[in-house]
Order: sequence, then structure tokens, then C-alpha cells
Amino acid sequence: MLPYQYHILEHHDSIRVVVLHPSSHISDPLVCTIRHVRLSDASLKYEALSYTWGDATHQKAIHFNDGSIELRIGTNCHNALQHLRQKDHDRVLWVDAISIDQKNLTERASQVRIMDKIFRSASGVTVYLGEETAGSHTLFKELAEVDLAQDGYGGPPPNDTTIRELEILFQRSWFQRVWVLQEVSMNDSVTFMCGSAGASSNAVYVCVFGHFDTRLTKNFQPLALYLVYRPPQRFSTPQFNLWHLVFESRMCSATDPRDRVFALRSLIGPGQTEMDSLINYLKSVEEIFIEVAMFLLPVIGLRILTAVRHPHEKMDMPSWIPDWSQNLPLSAVFFFDESCEPGSIQYLPTRKPLNEHQIRRVLDRENNPHFELPVKGCRYAEVVYKSEMFSFANSDDAEVQMKKLYNSFDSLRVLADLEDIEDSCTMYEQLGQEIVDAMSLFDGGVLQAYLVREAHRLFKTYSDVELVHHFFNSLQLCRVILMDNGELAIVGRSVHEGDVVCVFSGADSPCALRSNENGTWTLVSGDCFIFTESFKPYMSAGEFMCDDYVAHHQDRLEEFKLR
Repeated sequence: MLPYQYHILEHHDSIRVVVLHPSSHISDPLVCTIRHVRLSDASLKYEALSYTWGDATHQKAIHFNDGSIELRIGTNCHNALQHLRQKDHDRVLWVDAISIDQKNLTERASQVRIMDKIFRSASGVTVYLGEETAGSHTLFKELAEVDLAQDGYGGPPPNDTTIRELEILFQRSWFQRVWVLQEVSMNDSVTFMCGSAGASSNAVYVCVFGHFDTRLTKNFQPLALYLVYRPPQRFSTPQFNLWHLVFESRMCSATDPRDRVFALRSLIGPGQTEMDSLINYLKSVEEIFIEVAMFLLPVIGLRILTAVRHPHEKMDMPSWIPDWSQNLPLSAVFFFDESCEPGSIQYLPTRKPLNEHQIRRVLDRENNPHFELPVKGCRYAEVVYKSEMFSFANSDDAEVQMKKLYNSFDSLRVLADLEDIEDSCTMYEQLGQEIVDAMSLFDGGVLQAYLVREAHRLFKTYSDVELVHHFFNSLQLCRVILMDNGELAIVGRSVHEGDVVCVFSGADSPCALRSNENGTWTLVSGDCFIFTESFKPYMSAGEFMCDDYVAHHQDRLEEFKLR
């Protein structure tokens, strides 16, 4: 049998649609025709399929020309087409694995640039979540009843079984993928499918939020579900929109790390064409992440360093360049525009001009090029002790470890329910005696606020779920350190004794650096959260104001060359 041969797309708005021919039996071979069409054709009608590729090593065939030509596609895509196939008439679809020549990297990039138009022009988007289970069968029966009701909020709230099955449904891989964000946000008609059972996105919304917009599920809803019925937040420039979106989507996954950025193009608003030059599958992951940093830096400034809470291990990329393939927590406060609503409690630093962030391209002794970022600031303190690294398998594990930590300090015990924790369960060994002694000096409420990086909310009362969520995001893969000035801080896992905490003019957070033999510095972490009460003149809403600190310590000002 001959493999399918793709023909070149002729126009800038050309796409391929798949005509899925009918069959009365689901097990019959899939027979299709591929047509070249233009998005500018007003008579064009097709549906778009959103799904996950799954394991690429397990493939099945679809057939063309009465079975004489075939194309191999992933099992999940094949299953979706089987369930979408009609019994008595053709169905016209856009399916990325078939509609794009995946081996043609130039075509892939050009199709990514018009992906928003592809999904917006479709008559509807069908989300295939995978095969049916007994639990999903029960859930989709409930969803079907919501769809049939004239007023989705008129019936009784979802029962415990429905809520439990929703939680299970949200663990399916589709909800974790970065590409699906734009696929569902571009179209007003979205249908979810498990096997052959389907339900509208509105029905899912009703079951998640119950009545009167009260969320009934325990866990936070997936970002993809949020974007079905609410557009992404818009900021003043494409750079800020991208900066915000890479944060919002940081827990999403992609087979190709470059897609962690490319998949967001359609979501950044009117200036999305400014991203087109970044989308290039002929360049390496490191090259793309460097170009993304160059795109962001003129507008974001040294705020970009806060995305390097943890260092990367990419040899061909400077330490100060964020690695967007990391699925790790970051501090939300740094990923919003500098303009905030009147009365906002968030501190949002002033943007720095471009000429303060010039990049130097320098050669080392072996003539290897490096992108060097010169910054000005002051040494704050040196790391003298570090705790063991905090590592949480999930939220439940974070809750157990949080209770052990609270049980280690008299000031914290009164702030949590520790009835299920034995007195001997503490974190003395993990923290180290020197750090325990320093933490013992704090009032419980203040210490709790510092541990969850919420110093501007000293008097906030958290629900149990909120507190665990903040604890997880603050300490996952991080350490508590003690500096030679007697102060504590939370820093990423790679910090060592002897590293230097510095404060840079134009940055949003103190940074941890490690000196190199050639007089340059490696960025260990761009997000050091200092437990400090002694610098209230340099604090606003709880965030360390680096500019003011540097301005008051001009006698200690020096240049640091980050590589």
C-alpha cells in the first residue's frame, strides 16, 4: 500500500480539510479524502477536532483512493475519527495530524501562525477526551440532562458522584496540553466527547460551578476549561500578554518544548503578528528560548529574571534565560502588567527603559559565543546555611509536610489543625538547627505569611485548601536559607553555601548568584523571597523594592555580568 503524499499549500490562507466518508460499522476502515481549501472562501464549512496525540509509537492507518493509499496516525486520533464518522453522510473536519504535513517544518510554522483563524472559522470545535469508561458514561448522562434542560441552572446541584467523576475527567491528558488552550478559546461552540458520548461546554460549566457560580469541585479548574467561556486577560503590549500567558500555562505540557511558546501566539491579542518571527521549527529549543527572552526584555526588563526560580541545565543557553519547558510554580505577582487598578494591593514595579538592558555578545577563551547580561546592583548577603529541599508529590503530600513544619514551632501550632500529627513529627532535621533557631524568633502569623510568600497579607485568614495551595507553590523544590546577616529567605533548590544574594536596579526580586572564575556570574535563582522586617522602607505591599534599596546603597553599587 502506498503512503499518502502531501501537495504544497499554495496560498497564505490555504488549509487542508479531511472529508471523512460514512460507514455503518465503527470497526470499518477509515476512508477519507483530503481537500485543499482557503479560509477566505465564504462557503467553507468544516469542524475542528481538538485532541491529544498520545503515544506516537502506536499508530493506525486511514485510507484514501478506495484503500490504495494510506496515512499512519496516532491511535487516539484514529479513535476520535471512528466516533465522529457518520453512518450515511460525509463529515468535513480539520485535524492537525492529517491536515498539516508534519514532516514539513516550514509548513508547520506557517500553519501555527494562522491557527487562530483555523479554529475561529470552524463551525464548531469537538474536543475528544478519549475512550469511554463506566465513570465517564455516568457523567455524560448527567451532562446530557443539563443540555436538554431549557435552563441549565434550574435542576438540582450535581451529586457527589458527578463531582467525583468531573475530578477524574480533569485528570485526562487533554486538560494538561498547551495546544488545546487556543483551540477552545477561538470558537463559541465547543463540544466535549468521551467515546461516542458528547456534551456542550456549557453543561460542563454548570456541573463545575453548580448553582450561582459556586465552584463545586475541590481542585482548581483546568486553564483550558476556563478559556472555553472566558477570554484570556489582556495587557498593554504583546510582550506583557505573552509574559502573562507563559505563567498561566506553566503547568501545561507539550511534546516539543518550543510549543510551550508557539502555542500561545493566538492568545496574545491584536499584536500577535509580532510573535511570527519567533515561530521557527528549524531552530533549536535553546535558540527559541533565547529569542523569546530578547522579545520580552525590552518591555519586561529585569522582571524576566523572576521566571528563573530554578536554573536550567541547557549548556547552550545563558543562566538568565528562562526555561519555559519547566513545569514548576512561579510567583504570580511578577506576571502582571505594571499598570494596576486603583486600590490594588499588588505592588507592580515600574518598567525600565531599553538602554538599561543591552545584551553583550562575547566570546570565551575557546571562541564560544555567550549572551552576557550586564546588571547593576548591590551584594545583599552571603548564604551560610541551607535546609534540605522541599519536594511534594501532590497537594496531599504538601499538606502532610506543612503540618510537620507547623508542628515544629510553637508559634505555628495554633494556626493549623494538627490533631492527626504526632508530637514527634517535626522538620528539625530537614531545616537544620541554625535555621530552626532563626525561624523561632518570628511571630506565628508573620512566619506563616513569609512561608507562603504572602508578606503583604499578614492578617489574611486562609481556608485549608488555599493554605496548602500557597505552601505548595512557595516551597516546591525550594530551600530555606540563612544568610550571614542573620536573615532567612526561600530560594530555588540549586542554591549552595557561599552563593551571594544580590539586589539589582530594575529587578523585581533579589537574586542568588554564583561567581565564575572569569569574573562573571551565574544566576542561581531570580526569585529569592527574603524574610525581612528590617527593610520596611523598601517594601510596598510586601514586595521587596529593589530600586529603592539600590538607591539607598549607592556606595556598594557594582556591575554584575550574568552568563
